[in-house]
Formats: sequence, structure tokens, C-alpha cells
Amino acid sequence: MFGNMSIQTIFIVLIGAAVFVLGTSNLRACLRFRRKGALITGKVMNARLVEKRDPQGKLIQHYYELTLSCHEGNNKTFQQKLNSTRQYEKGEEIKLIRNAGKITPLNTGAVSAGMGFAIAIEGMLLAVFPVVYNNAGEKQGSLILSALFLVGGLIALASYLGKRKKNLTEITGTITDVLYYKTEEKKLSKPVESYYPLIQYNLNGKKRTFLSSYNSSRESTYKKDSTVTLYYDPETQELIEKKASPAMLVLTVALWIMAVVGIVSVL
Repeated sequence: MFGNMSIQTIFIVLIGAAVFVLGTSNLRACLRFRRKGALITGKVMNARLVEKRDPQGKLIQHYYELTLSCHEGNNKTFQQKLNSTRQYEKGEEIKLIRNAGKITPLNTGAVSAGMGFAIAIEGMLLAVFPVVYNNAGEKQGSLILSALFLVGGLIALASYLGKRKKNLTEITGTITDVLYYKTEEKKLSKPVESYYPLIQYNLNGKKRTFLSSYNSSRESTYKKDSTVTLYYDPETQELIEKKASPAMLVLTVALWIMAVVGIVSVL
């Protein structure tokens, strides 16, 4: 299966490098939570909606300017201004994280530190596999690559199951408007245009609004008054737009199939 390594070598090295970057990025994100003074609690003292439309009536700006009273673990209190795409009311508490001197709302989307480390190691081993292959020979090299595919499938499955076990509350949201954003950067001689849905949802009996982090290059993708499914994490107070993707299961199966084919081909 892996006898002709010319094209496969380049492909495997690139995949390995990408996986390594993904793993180290997740590992750094996890380690940030463990740093002393990284986690902060902020109480909303004032919230102001900033909204702007262009001459054609298109929404081009929508965010909330928050003034927070923040409390650190050493009982130190300070004020912090923060722009948020999610609506908060006066008196609400927000979980925050300090990273490189910047304070932002807590986002626990990264995998665990152990998983991030495993992904980084998997990527590193894939990237250096051509060297191992040249030294070990075709048969041993194919078995090693099959083992890496097998482990990669286990990592993908563990990541999927880890996200699925979160205790999330399902919420129905409604698209109330669409924000239009045009960058100065040009693609095929045309400015890049993006459309972000503005979504209203009900949480604890109160209507809230937030600007989605997902976008489309076509305005017709998001229909006003159409409904979307959101997920709320009571533990972290995060609003999640998408649950664990079934694509991770597809990736798991694909990697395991390649591992089995690789093993069978050398037996």
C-alpha cells in the first residue's frame, strides 16, 4: 500500500505538520487556563448597544460595549471595558480569561491538555515518518504508518466523545437580521464580502441577542425569522453554536480503514 512514497511522503508530511500545529495550539490554550491569575470574574456595571447601518439600510456594525467590575483570585478589583458580540445585562457576571495582557470572555472550545499533547505527538510522528520509513524499510514502515492511523482514529474518537458528554441545554434561536461585512482585501479582483446572522434567543426567561461567529459569502444563506439550534453550557456560561461534529466519527472510521488496509497489505 505504501510502497510508492514520492507523492505520499509530501502528503503525509503536510498532514503531520498541520496536526502538530493543531495539537500545540490546543495545548497552549489549555495551559492558559492553569496559569495563576488567568481566570477572572467580571460583573457588568454598564452595557451599551453600538449599532450602525449603511445608506442602503444594511446592518454593518453590532456589538455591546460593556463596563465590567473585575475580581481576581487575590481579591483585587479593577474596571475593564470590553466589546462583546453577545448581549449581557447590568448585574450579570461573566467568566473571563487573561491572555497576553488581553481580557476576553472565557472560551473552553479547546480539547484537554492531555489530548492536545497526544495530537501534537501524533502530528510530529507523521511529519518525521518518511525518515523512519527509509530506515525501517517498506514492510515495517507500512506497519508503523498503519499504527499511526489507528492511534489518530482513537484520538479523533476520544475528542468527539469528550465534547458530546458536556451537559448542554438546547435553545432555539431566531435570525432577526444579517450583518454585512466587506474587507479591503480583494479576491479575484473583488472585495471579500461576508454575512453574519444576528440571532435572538431566550435564556432564563429573558430575550438576548448575539452576533454569530459563523458567516457566509452569500446573503441568501441566512433567512430572517428562520430558526437555529443553539447550546448553552451552564457550567462555563458559554453559548455554543454547534455541538461535536459527526465528521469526527467519519474521520475515525476513515483512519481505521486505512490502518487495516495498510496492515493487510503487508501480511
